[in-house]
Amino acid sequence: MHRNQLLALLHAYEKTWASGVLPYPTFDADEERAALIRLRDFVLRAPDCLERSCVEGHITGSALVTDPTGQHVLLTLHAKLNKWLQLGGHVDGESDVANAALREAQEESGRPEVEFFPYEEWLGAGQLPRPLPFDLDIHEIPARKQDPAHFHFDVRFLCRLDSTLPFVISEESHDLRWLSLSDAQALTDERSMHRQFYKLQALRERLLTR
Repeated sequence: MHRNQLLALLHAYEKTWASGVLPYPTFDADEERAALIRLRDFVLRAPDCLERSCVEGHITGSALVTDPTGQHVLLTLHAKLNKWLQLGGHVDGESDVANAALREAQEESGRPEVEFFPYEEWLGAGQLPRPLPFDLDIHEIPARKQDPAHFHFDVRFLCRLDSTLPFVISEESHDLRWLSLSDAQALTDERSMHRQFYKLQALRERLLTR
């Protein structure tokens, strides 16, 4: 089944972030489990979950891009939603959701150097599939022009990029900025964004104590 790779990633997420392997500020086990269960159920019952044509919604892949120190994140002011978000977009049928997320991050930053951040060993992820999803989120996209309201079932990954490299603002963005975690938190009141920032903060603290 073309969804097996994604299901394996969700299983890995269940064994790590959803199980509280690395507790982070505002960690909510019920919230993590609910997102995982709902997303996995959607994947299992919707053969076309990777396609935009799926009426209920579709899988998207995104990436929280940080500098190698984990102190700053690269956020985009999304052109359609007018919100500060991580980079990412539609997978358009690609079963390798991680690869789709990485490609979107490279395209939206104009930097092919964006790569996955190999943080899994900090969690003791062992032999679980990599790259490990960093976060899961399900959010409704409002109706726009010919597109009805639908859900994005977002699978997120942690990526890194040298923050000294110049980036290119794509047509999908009003702005693109490197921000400290505190400045990033001040720019958005989206819980799912703050959750990612807290996870990154917890990872940094884990690294410093190793």
